[in-house]
Amino acid sequence: MKTHKTLKGECLCGEVSWQLSGPYEFFGMCQCSRCRKATGAAFATNLFVKAEQFKWLSGKEMVHEYVMEKPNTFGNAFCKKCGSRSPRFSPARGWMMAPLGSTMETPEIEPTLVCAKNHTDWFKKLEEIL
Repeated sequence: MKTHKTLKGECLCGEVSWQLSGPYEFFGMCQCSRCRKATGAAFATNLFVKAEQFKWLSGKEMVHEYVMEKPNTFGNAFCKKCGSRSPRFSPARGWMMAPLGSTMETPEIEPTLVCAKNHTDWFKKLEEIL
C-alpha cells in the first residue's frame, strides 16, 4: 500500500494552519480574471482533496469567506488577521481547496493549467521567461 505525503500549510501570520493528505484530487493553476483578482498574481495555485483528507490544525475561526452571489459559486477564503488566502470548501465538487503556495512543499501530482485562454496580455509564455 502506497503512503502519501501529508502537506501542512499556514497563513502569513501563522494563526490559521491546516494539513492535507494525499492522494490529491486536482492541482490547478488558474489564471482567470477572478483568480487573478483574489490572489493579486498571475495564477491561483490550488490543491484539492476530499473533505476527509483535510484537517484544520489551528485558527479555523479566524477564516472569513467571501462567496459571489449565485449563479456563480466563486469564493475566496482568507485569514481575518493577515489577509492570506486560506482553504475553503468547494461545494461544486465536494472538495477542500487549499492555496498550494502556503504549504511550501511539493505535492505528488502535476499541475493543470486552468482557463488558459483567459489571461492577461502581460503574462503569456511562461516557458520563455524561465
